[in-house]
Amino acid sequence: MIELVPTLAGLGLRPVTVVPLAGDASHRRFFRVVLADGASVVACLYPDGGDGQAARDVDVQRWGNGRGLPIPRHFACSGRVTVSQDLGDLDLERALRDGRFGLLDAVLDTLARFQLCPADGLPTPPFDGPFWRRELALFERFAMPDGHRDGPTVSEFLDGLAHRLAAHPSRLVHRDFHVNNLFWHAGSVWAVDFQDMRRGPDTYDAASLLRERGGVDLARDPARWLATAASRLGWPEGWRERYLECAAQRGLKVVGTFLRLKAEGRGRYAAWVADVAGQAEAALRSLASPPAVVEALWRAASDAGV
Repeated sequence: MIELVPTLAGLGLRPVTVVPLAGDASHRRFFRVVLADGASVVACLYPDGGDGQAARDVDVQRWGNGRGLPIPRHFACSGRVTVSQDLGDLDLERALRDGRFGLLDAVLDTLARFQLCPADGLPTPPFDGPFWRRELALFERFAMPDGHRDGPTVSEFLDGLAHRLAAHPSRLVHRDFHVNNLFWHAGSVWAVDFQDMRRGPDTYDAASLLRERGGVDLARDPARWLATAASRLGWPEGWRERYLECAAQRGLKVVGTFLRLKAEGRGRYAAWVADVAGQAEAALRSLASPPAVVEALWRAASDAGV
């Protein structure tokens, strides 16, 4: 943080107060900066050596801004510091607690703006089978550190899941479309943590929304909402099966990520492991996954201390 204020000054900004904000699963740090004119912005400080990543993320943000996507506007960048529009503090988790109504309709509007946006020129490459399989390997590493029974059977299932996801119809995918990354701002839902958006499975963001971090509370009737989304967004036939495949892969990936963060001493993510494991189990059983995968999920939940 020591370098943040002079960097902001070098960008022509006059910070009065700098307040740390809750971060994400990366090593970036976020700050709300109140300026001399009373306006506020959000500054992101990347870790040492993160200049290249900051520049790449700004390229994605500018691409999205240029296409009118509901993400914060980019204001400035210098080295490993970026400055963006401040969307406030009302993420959808808080909005739900406050009893705000009509959120699912607004979320569908936001999802449509991503899904119906052409991805031409997007700086990030599309998802592919090897990418999905690397993410599943994260689950194997942290949830199955000593290997697992029926190893070839488990590996074949995970290989096949990654292969099938790569063959799904693709749309522009936000990549981390859950209630803590979605904010109620200026009468609509906006998305943060957008830097990994790229072309990917059409139902992926819906699986992230409904099966992670309070998504069950967001949608009292998820099947009905999904059917509405499928009709509005033009998902081809077979979307229910694809949704379950996305939910299974995403659940395993998220559990693996939370366990990795716990191993790094960032234990606050462990509180979500049991919830994600429960949602992933339902999808995995629908896909007739090997029992060893589900067993590993619940061992992970138990080891996480929840």
